[in-house]
Amino acid sequence: MILKDVAPEDRVCIVGIGYVGLSLAYEAARVGFHVIGVDTSAEKIKCLKEGRNPLEHLVGIPHSEIKSLVDSGTLEVSQDMRTGADARVKIVCVPTPMFIDRRPDLTMIKEATSLIGQSLSVGDIVVNESTVAPGMTRNIIGRILERESGLFAGRDFALVASPERIDPGNMSLTLADIPKVIGGIDRNSTELARQFYSHFVKQLFLVSSLEAAEATKMLENSYRALNIGLANEFARFCDAIGIDVFEVISGAATKWSFHPHYPGMGVGGPCVPKDPYYLISAGEESGTPFNTLWNAMLSNERMPYFTYGLLKKACASINKEAVETRVAIFGLSYKGGVKDSRDSPSIVFNQILERDGMKNVKVYDPMFSSEEVKQLGLTPFDPVRESCDIIVIATNHPQFANYEYERVGSLKAIVDGRNILAARHLSVPVFGVGRYVIPGP
Repeated sequence: MILKDVAPEDRVCIVGIGYVGLSLAYEAARVGFHVIGVDTSAEKIKCLKEGRNPLEHLVGIPHSEIKSLVDSGTLEVSQDMRTGADARVKIVCVPTPMFIDRRPDLTMIKEATSLIGQSLSVGDIVVNESTVAPGMTRNIIGRILERESGLFAGRDFALVASPERIDPGNMSLTLADIPKVIGGIDRNSTELARQFYSHFVKQLFLVSSLEAAEATKMLENSYRALNIGLANEFARFCDAIGIDVFEVISGAATKWSFHPHYPGMGVGGPCVPKDPYYLISAGEESGTPFNTLWNAMLSNERMPYFTYGLLKKACASINKEAVETRVAIFGLSYKGGVKDSRDSPSIVFNQILERDGMKNVKVYDPMFSSEEVKQLGLTPFDPVRESCDIIVIATNHPQFANYEYERVGSLKAIVDGRNILAARHLSVPVFGVGRYVIPGP
């Protein structure tokens, strides 16, 4: 069956209005598509109906532009999936987290797909932007859609995989600027998705299948995890033999074939700590295990513990037992410049200290209020009014690079878990990941 071409008058339903879904809804609506955004969060829906961006710390869309699209009716939001039942283009943008045993948790994607299937019509286009392992769009999403609708993928409706690639918090890079990988269950599905995305994405890259598109996302995030894992392992080696890992990385980067990755106290966020395990799980099922990738993931997960070792060295340098030391952790976010604590190494590090009996630990992050810190089960720290013995830099927020640490009362040492103080000479010793920065006079 040849499905009709995509036209601007086609309605678009996006299930899941996180940083991916909101970016997609905005770009599609601003070029003329009537977009219905569906999300289970009542607070998020209320915020959008009022014309405000509920994710302004992750997605750089001005409130005024959200309001304009909502007021014009081009962007509609709801908690009820039935609102988008008649949309021709239906896009899945829900999270795909992991269970505690590192297996993929597909609960949300199955629920979203089931709802879409109940309103699926002949000629519809279903796109999966959620991150899944190769084969899941065909064998899980496709099967659920067929079961719920009684229709057949590729014959009655188009089925496409086009994994999201957004960099949350990067306000200079819009969805329109990020090359889009598209793979359909057949050529016609791929072509229809190409027609849709070409209205607002500058560069499209078409692949031959659903699985090829899914595998692209797996490879690009596993590549990052693998190289960060090597950098972290190399940093531990440099620490053991007394050389500066950043000096070595800078030297290696003078070769044209070397792409630098940097060590730190851990990897967080919605992608790199999780997506490679999807690939590892798929590899186990196919009998082709990713042993190197597995070891790299373990290397990354060791870094909060390695940073704890640096903290113990810092405690010894000031002649204090770790359990007696007053520690302030600077940073809750998983990366600098964003308000996002998902899988943040800072939280893992705090849990390690708590399990080891350290009771005098507090947290400061300029992007989180004291109440928000408390909601995460942590104790807030006020660097202006409170004092501490050691600061641990857990997030590379821009303001931390030039922060006046000497003004924090009683400060005796810093553990630089993000290696952002290398160019500074401070009046207290700084212990870095894979380097020791000697204090200035």
